[in-house]
Amino acid sequence: MARPIKKSQLETMREESFAEAMDEARWLLSLSDLLTLLLTFFVMLFAISSPDQQKLEEMTRAMGSRLGVGAPKKSAGPRGGSMGGVGRKIQALITDNNLDNDVELTSDTRGVVLYSKGDFIFAPGGTEFMPDTLLFLKKVADIIRKTPNMVLVEGHTDDTPTRGEKFPSNWELSTARAAAVVRYFIETEKLDPRQFIASGYAEYKPRLPPTPQNRGFNRRVEIVIMTQQKP
Repeated sequence: MARPIKKSQLETMREESFAEAMDEARWLLSLSDLLTLLLTFFVMLFAISSPDQQKLEEMTRAMGSRLGVGAPKKSAGPRGGSMGGVGRKIQALITDNNLDNDVELTSDTRGVVLYSKGDFIFAPGGTEFMPDTLLFLKKVADIIRKTPNMVLVEGHTDDTPTRGEKFPSNWELSTARAAAVVRYFIETEKLDPRQFIASGYAEYKPRLPPTPQNRGFNRRVEIVIMTQQKP
């Protein structure tokens, strides 16, 4: 006849079973944490690689929700509307003035990007405005005037070297072109100087591969209405 199991033995078996269950639970929790970190990593990679600001914010909010933290604050948009509203105004300006072959509108993580193609704004090799440029810049200034956001003006050249007393290299030429646009906005259109940043990149930030066929696209001025507000 089997001996009855003592109560102390039952308690010991129960404790051992509970300890095994806890070990398994801890293992599952560790696996869950690892999967969460991997998910977060890939979401961040996707968000960073996307040039669409809206997608970036959506992915960031989704990541915050998954990790149980609050959604990040959105960057402030222009007064009276979103960055999309500014983009629509600029696109209407391009379309209404039949400038689709001369000006292009896009966007990236910095904000709304407006850029000229070829020699629409400046005469070749110089900083003199082309005949139709000032009217176009005046209309762009009217849009900028209604936003409190920073505006970055970038000068870019193609890969053709320039040498001369005034512009010894493409660095001087690209920077002078950006400065000329900023001066027009400030001195002629009376916009706030604190709102602008001017920079030149010579031929080192081409939009397309630097081939002879693409020089007209890479030789440009970019006007970026940024997501951040002026100080």
